[in-house]
Amino acid sequence: MRPRFIASILCLVLLCQGGASADSGQEYTHWLQDTVNALALDIEMLAAHTRPAEWEMLRSCIYYALAGQYLLARHGVATRLEAGAIIYDPETSLRHGIDPHIWLESPTHLIDCGTLPRRGEVSVIPMSLVAEHEAGVIPGVTRVLIVERYRDPEYLAYLAGHHARFADVLRMRGLP
Repeated sequence: MRPRFIASILCLVLLCQGGASADSGQEYTHWLQDTVNALALDIEMLAAHTRPAEWEMLRSCIYYALAGQYLLARHGVATRLEAGAIIYDPETSLRHGIDPHIWLESPTHLIDCGTLPRRGEVSVIPMSLVAEHEAGVIPGVTRVLIVERYRDPEYLAYLAGHHARFADVLRMRGLP
């Protein structure tokens, strides 16, 4: 009888730990969403001041992403810049594709600062809700489908030029 009791306690402990890690993932998502929402005005202003003057704000996803990456890094959130084609809300009537597009990725989240001028907030989506292939789309669950990641050297050089321009504007403003 005693071994069964101990095994039951161990199972209960393991179940509770699993629930805690799921909650801490949700807590991190909420913290990250709150952080980017608090930075939204700064992202908006930095994107406006660093993009080429002739660019429309709605077409400036690269400068939103660069501004978001810079400001998130100052808050300890490491991200990488990604380029490609994505579809929001695949398999729904709200399906919306963007091609070309620039967004940020952390190990746990897709962070789309380019939604700020369209939706009034930065989209923060756990990678568990992002599909890399059409076959990975789960209807009613998947929020973003990454259709393609651009790795073309010419396009990457184009992005590097904008990244250098962004860094030059930061230097001119005396920002690290």
